[in-house]
Amino acid sequence: MNDPSRRANNAPVKRTTVCFLFILLLMGLIALFGRVIHLQVCKGAEYARIARKQSERRIIIPARPGNIFARTRSSLILMAGSTRMPGLFVDPLMIGQEHFKEVASKVVSVIGGSADALYRKLIRNRDRRYVYLGRLSEKQVLTVKALKIRGVGLTYRWRRRYPNGVLACHVIGFRRPNGDPGAGVEMWANHWLAGKDGLMIVHADAARKGNYADILRYESPRDGKDVILTLDIFIQQFLQDALRRTVEHFHASAGMGIVMDPVSGEILAMASVPGYDPNDYSRALASQRRNRVITDPFEPGSTMKPFIAIGAIQMGKVTLQSKFFCHHGIYHAHRGGTIRDFPGEHFGWLPLSEIVIHSSNIGMAKLGELLGNEELYRIVAAFGFGKRCGVELPGESAGLLLPLHRWTSYATRRVPFGQGPIAATCLQLVCAFSTIANGGTLLKPRIIDRVLDVDGKVVFQSEPVRIRRVISKTIARQFIDEVLVNVVRRGTGKKCRLDRWTVFGKTGTGQIASADGYIEHAYTASFMAGAPANQPRVVCVVSIYRPDYSIGHTGGEVAAPCVREVLQKTLSYLGVPPDCPLVSADSR
Repeated sequence: MNDPSRRANNAPVKRTTVCFLFILLLMGLIALFGRVIHLQVCKGAEYARIARKQSERRIIIPARPGNIFARTRSSLILMAGSTRMPGLFVDPLMIGQEHFKEVASKVVSVIGGSADALYRKLIRNRDRRYVYLGRLSEKQVLTVKALKIRGVGLTYRWRRRYPNGVLACHVIGFRRPNGDPGAGVEMWANHWLAGKDGLMIVHADAARKGNYADILRYESPRDGKDVILTLDIFIQQFLQDALRRTVEHFHASAGMGIVMDPVSGEILAMASVPGYDPNDYSRALASQRRNRVITDPFEPGSTMKPFIAIGAIQMGKVTLQSKFFCHHGIYHAHRGGTIRDFPGEHFGWLPLSEIVIHSSNIGMAKLGELLGNEELYRIVAAFGFGKRCGVELPGESAGLLLPLHRWTSYATRRVPFGQGPIAATCLQLVCAFSTIANGGTLLKPRIIDRVLDVDGKVVFQSEPVRIRRVISKTIARQFIDEVLVNVVRRGTGKKCRLDRWTVFGKTGTGQIASADGYIEHAYTASFMAGAPANQPRVVCVVSIYRPDYSIGHTGGEVAAPCVREVLQKTLSYLGVPPDCPLVSADSR
């Protein structure tokens, strides 16, 4: 029989158990309700975004980079354009880490390379939805489609093409496979050239295949703008060919040259040798890709003499008839070392005009003593040395112009003939020489003519930029007629004479220095010239780095014939009227 007293004692225990279970159930319901609230209110937006992302596919529509054109007298020539090329991408998040090795093995069987390297790349990008692997050939496209690998797909990108290869390569530059600019105008003008990618979002199924008929969002790509250069393709070819032949003939390490319109500041040609093919830039050495015209300063040698001489005349310190004693070829300057003229030259008293014509170092050193460091510094700075010219290209060097307080009595005698605390680029020389050619105004060089949008509308048009007046028109005219023309007629630049046009110019033979001093038999041979003398249309500067000393090393011997070839072809091509009567070769 049941004991009534035991049933009475068990009743409170059962009630306590029921209450405890009820409280647990209530707490569970509260927790579940709290979790629902947390998911709906706090995390609802995030999970909705994740759900949408899983059910949508974002497709980037690459924009086409703008084209780069050079000019001729009547048309435009494509220098850089883009073609649409297929490529391969993977979606690591969709593949899943457990399938990375399998997918890597299948992918490299198509595109080549290392399966381990691709596996590591997938591991590094395991949380990403899009990883571009590279370009594909048409045959590879078909193979990828046949494999039907989950998380591996095709995309299309613009690939840069350079139809003229090495021609103007240092100006144009290149683009890397990912579309990033690597050098030249491609880099400097990328804010115009680069387009804005478009976007298409479509519904996707469980296999992440997009339903292109169900577009949720579409943004059209905006193609880049076209850039028109001031380069003339024919003049560029004249310069590049002449430079290459000169470098080869004199077994030189390198060569650089530039042709400019001295009135407008437009660069008509710019070249460095050796060059490279932008279509295959990765195979070129860094030294081949360097635009030496703007990056490599060197001691200008005697090309500095016209600027010091004409600057002194502008200051009223001397005239072209002012005479200086040249010590018959060797001068032991007090606290200035020994200065020599070119071997075989033994000048006594010479007027300033003849000092420049015959390129007397001693005569220029004596002019430096007359002027002093402060006036010398003012002259070279006024012509733009020691500062970047501001051309629309990356990597321009400011050259070298030490602060005035670091100039010594040694510099006083040597700056006038291009040694000491000064080094210049080819670009600085052509800008300074154009200042004399155009009547005394220093201009900013220009290599971009205009920029066009996709509709052909001009969105930028360059104009001549005048930096400052350096010398008067009268002094510039007199210096050209009485000095620089005679440098070519009967001075050190005779190998640049032309039959139909009067050429004016100046030679330069700069020594090459090392940490231990000047290197024996190592020179930069330069020549700068313009034509025609009565109304200059073009100015050309050529510098040949380290020609073989046994063949030739002076500016008049090495660089002047190169400039002569460029000027003759350029003036003929431009249809510039001759300014002098025809003379026979024998009379020269």
